[in-house]
Amino acid sequence: MTAIHDQPIEHAAAWTSAALRSREALVRPLSDEELAAFDTLLKNTAHLAPQAVTRAEVTQPAIVSLASELRHEIMEGRGVVLLRGVTPARYSPQDMERIYWAIGTHLGVPAVQSRTGDKLGRVEQDPNDPVSRGYRSSGELVMHTDSYEVVGLMCIRKAKEGGQSALVSSLAIHNAIRAERPDLLPALYEGAVMAIPEAQTSRHPLTATAIPVFCDVDGVVSCMYAASFMRAAAKLKGTDLPPALDEALKFFSDTAARDDLALRFHLEPGEMLIWHNFTNLHSRTHYEDDPAHPRLLLRLWLTAHASRPVVPEFRERARVYDLVYAEYREKA
Repeated sequence: MTAIHDQPIEHAAAWTSAALRSREALVRPLSDEELAAFDTLLKNTAHLAPQAVTRAEVTQPAIVSLASELRHEIMEGRGVVLLRGVTPARYSPQDMERIYWAIGTHLGVPAVQSRTGDKLGRVEQDPNDPVSRGYRSSGELVMHTDSYEVVGLMCIRKAKEGGQSALVSSLAIHNAIRAERPDLLPALYEGAVMAIPEAQTSRHPLTATAIPVFCDVDGVVSCMYAASFMRAAAKLKGTDLPPALDEALKFFSDTAARDDLALRFHLEPGEMLIWHNFTNLHSRTHYEDDPAHPRLLLRLWLTAHASRPVVPEFRERARVYDLVYAEYREKA
């Protein structure tokens, strides 16, 4: 484990909902020039499948400038941006996917998200999902981080009811724990091994190493939080979590859900939420679908072109998906 960061984190990425007040603080509206550039991109790449578009094809100056701005805000600023301006009235679902993917090529390298190798996850109900991944269900997803450094969600269709999203700064959580229960930080900096659902029936059911919740590298604090995966690993091993870690995870989860820290909102069709996964957690409430227009979000996991300094154990969680994908291909 790294040394414990023992100073308040005073950075834009340590935001709180009390300070931001509403999701409007995250909104970056797209300009007419940027939308026109997307129209040009759609025309120039119409011969390609949306996910066949590479960074080399996304050369429109307005898009390149936008991506640079987004990259700076995600990597150096608040760590989250809500892009608004792409709408179903102007763009088809396929066009929205192409625009979203194109932006992603400038922010990082798309990563494998499942054993089937998909690099653009469809966040929707699938009652036949063989591994019961949370994003393929309509159930509540409590606060957690995903596996890669940069994460994006684009809303294609809203749910009939529910499906509220929430974000919370993991750096603000660190500040709260340090102020209120600093005795819990050592267990969080030590962490534990994880059992990722899709890997539990593979040759690699557990991560190769313990993964800390927090780390401090060169004075930069980062977070990787998936309490349910740690509990699942303990169950697979036939053990209990260490009492100190169990208490720390419960306090962390309670803190992450606080109204003064977490920002709650609904994504509207066409909106793109992009954030730094090592400085933010996200959640979703249970939802109900309209069978004729089921809820659909598109998820990107990106390996950032210029990464935040973190311990190598953070990359271990992501590596599991590559291992599971390779094993699945062997069996296919």
